[in-house]
Amino acid sequence: MPVTLGYAEPLDDDFDRECFPSKIGGKPQWLDPTRPLSLDQVQCDECASPMVLLMQLYAPEDEPVEAFHRMLYVFICRNGGCHKASARRCMRVVRSQLPEDNTIYTAQESEAAGSYSDDEDDISWSLAEQVKPAAVCAVCGLTGSKACSKCHKQFYCSRAHQVADWEAGHRAQCGNTHTQAKNSAVHTRKLQRMVYPELVIVSEEEDARQLETDNGDYDDDDDDEGSDDDGEDNEGIKPEDMALVPVTEEKVEDSEVDVDRAFLLFQRRIQKSPDQVIRYTRSSDSSEPLFVSDLGKPEAQADVPDCELCGTAREF
Repeated sequence: MPVTLGYAEPLDDDFDRECFPSKIGGKPQWLDPTRPLSLDQVQCDECASPMVLLMQLYAPEDEPVEAFHRMLYVFICRNGGCHKASARRCMRVVRSQLPEDNTIYTAQESEAAGSYSDDEDDISWSLAEQVKPAAVCAVCGLTGSKACSKCHKQFYCSRAHQVADWEAGHRAQCGNTHTQAKNSAVHTRKLQRMVYPELVIVSEEEDARQLETDNGDYDDDDDDEGSDDDGEDNEGIKPEDMALVPVTEEKVEDSEVDVDRAFLLFQRRIQKSPDQVIRYTRSSDSSEPLFVSDLGKPEAQADVPDCELCGTAREF
């Protein structure tokens, strides 16, 4: 199964017309805009603050049919101190999906303004006319369960974000049409700084020809190919990968050190396309993820609990 690589790029003119964008930062664009996540679903367990969107990835699947439209959302707490604890307490990954036949989107045979075009079969999608998006927080895009008590037009997920927006400029704009027009750009910029900068994710498949070298197929003259001096299997790690500095034509003696093997494999894999920010694959043939480190790998039960619906162990 090929690996899809994602690259972060500035937003283009067509971004606002996409129904199913893959992106980094900003506020979530909900697959089902009538049912945005609520605060209690993405609240940091350490500081109780609302998490913000780190990224969302459109990853549709042919099977099962319920996942014809499928979006993955990653939320994270912006308080750095919270990340000293387990990632489970300050991060959330949420999947949202819809079948092809649904009441949220309508399909057309050709691309039209305000819709998302599927290049494969030239079908475009647009939000159905009867759909009324739910009110969302002006700061983070979660369910807007609270409204400004003065204008009743600005919504928030929490008092913390209501206060933040009030101080960012809603105080001056609330109920004042002249001030709204004058300070709206400044207010918008302040709100944008409360979430991560927004970038679009463009994707392409990883070059399959590069995968052979990742499996340890090297023409070395050493008799002990694939092993270090202690007899341990290095699984195709080349000697120059053991250096702490970038590899050049100049060889430095005694540069081998005891470092994280998983990181070396990770570094060697991504250096073929160093601008990648996302690696996505979904295949039962994959033995395990490409971990960034030997440290902190998720444990089966503690970090990857069984499915709460059927009790089956989750797998990569």
